[in-house]
Amino acid sequence: MARVSYAAAGLLCLALLAGSAAAEDAPVEAAAEPAARRYLLTNIPEANDDIDTVHIFPDYPEGGLPSGQSLKVLLGFRNNGESPVNVTNIAGSVNNPQQHSQYIVNFTVAEYKTVVGPGKEASFEYTFSLDPQLAGHEYAVAFTAFYQDDVEKEMYASTFFNSTVAVLDPVGVFDSQTAFMYLALLGAVVVLAHFGLVASGLHPAVKSALKKVFGGGAKKSKTEKGTGGDHDSNEWLEGTSWTTHGKVGKSRKNK
Repeated sequence: MARVSYAAAGLLCLALLAGSAAAEDAPVEAAAEPAARRYLLTNIPEANDDIDTVHIFPDYPEGGLPSGQSLKVLLGFRNNGESPVNVTNIAGSVNNPQQHSQYIVNFTVAEYKTVVGPGKEASFEYTFSLDPQLAGHEYAVAFTAFYQDDVEKEMYASTFFNSTVAVLDPVGVFDSQTAFMYLALLGAVVVLAHFGLVASGLHPAVKSALKKVFGGGAKKSKTEKGTGGDHDSNEWLEGTSWTTHGKVGKSRKNK
């Protein structure tokens, strides 16, 4: 009985070991990446030669895009082919300018599902924003339109913008920061100058000079009033026509 028990236990151990080895040898399937993400970022289809695209940044046509606010790019899409195409999505990204395959930021994918017939054209507005932490540097920015042939059901994509862009500081923030910096520097200079003058003993002399320059030490002139009578007050008029007229008037009164 003991031998049978030992044999059964040995067979059970062998079975467990075999099952464990089989489990370890079985291939582990990796988690599938979302189809939309894998398609948009790593498997962009080719462009259709019958499609022409133009673009414009209406608010900032001169180049350079501010961060920290909503921006928009307009896409002009023309179908020169014989089959209608369905514009499904527009996606954008910020990439490393030295290595374009390295994505830094992926913008939100916009969905349109707009059919553009043969010989027709349409315009699309795509909104996005740049993180203020990217300000002060240049990055490769790309926007791609995805569309499908409505007859053959084949997918295409046209990258209508792919260029290096300077990311600017948020509008209004740069000016206030600069003003604050200048005020801080001015305050530091004033404080250092004050302590320097006090330490060198020149503070009283400089203070006195500043009072003279800005009129702080000027005394108000006082007008002195004489204590004499009319005769004394008219002495400065002696020899003028006024005194002659006055004497004539007095002589006439005496007569």
